[in-house]
Amino acid sequence: MKKTYIYFAFLLSVLSFGQKITFEPTIRVTYDSKLQLGEKYQHNQRFVLVGNSQDYYFGAAQNYLNDTGQYEIKGIDTRAISDYFQERVIKANDKTSVFTIVSDTHIRYEESQPLRWVLYSDTKIINGVKCQMAATNKYGRRWIAYFSKNYPQPLGPYKFIGLPGLIFELYDIRDDYHFTLTKIEKNSDEFTFNLSQYKLMSKKNYLKARYNMQYTLAAFPPIDDEGFRKETQNMLDKLKIMYNNPLELKPFE
Repeated sequence: MKKTYIYFAFLLSVLSFGQKITFEPTIRVTYDSKLQLGEKYQHNQRFVLVGNSQDYYFGAAQNYLNDTGQYEIKGIDTRAISDYFQERVIKANDKTSVFTIVSDTHIRYEESQPLRWVLYSDTKIINGVKCQMAATNKYGRRWIAYFSKNYPQPLGPYKFIGLPGLIFELYDIRDDYHFTLTKIEKNSDEFTFNLSQYKLMSKKNYLKARYNMQYTLAAFPPIDDEGFRKETQNMLDKLKIMYNNPLELKPFE
């Protein structure tokens, strides 16, 4: 029995270590955003990107603090504070992982879909830096980006990477999702995160689980009262109208 226990403990440690991601960023970027999360709800949110020429992490500011263990302010645990855009992205070892927490459920998926950018000669000045225009069609939207070769890291918000320079501004032509770089700093602090607590799923099952936990009764304990069950579902239907305008309108495009 003791040998069996040791074996399973060793196996668990190997699996956990295999999901531990570590890399050394060269920059830390702050983006401010305007998000049209639904028909009637617009939200402004701050995001953080840390990365180098190959690997990066992107997430909402508070989630970044939570994920890097910086969640205590003057003795107060701030992990209960969450941002509306919960998905975070990590790319390392040529794998891109998207992960989130919905109703205390930790889920993730892996994806590798290079973007096809078209570069244009148009330029504009963003925060004192000359940036060049690029565009791509992805996830059911047409995206416009402005990047700068002054910063050679081919990074940007969310999964929008692969340009010959850092993205300073990114938006879709409906202007539902609009990210603007507000600060860029050198960064040499090692980034480490363990994905072992997030259940790996196919993207299709991940999206289904996320939707069910957000907009169906799946996130609630069984409700016996028929009237209360209908009332709760009506409330969730209203939330869906308010918030269900995902960045990825067509997730498999």
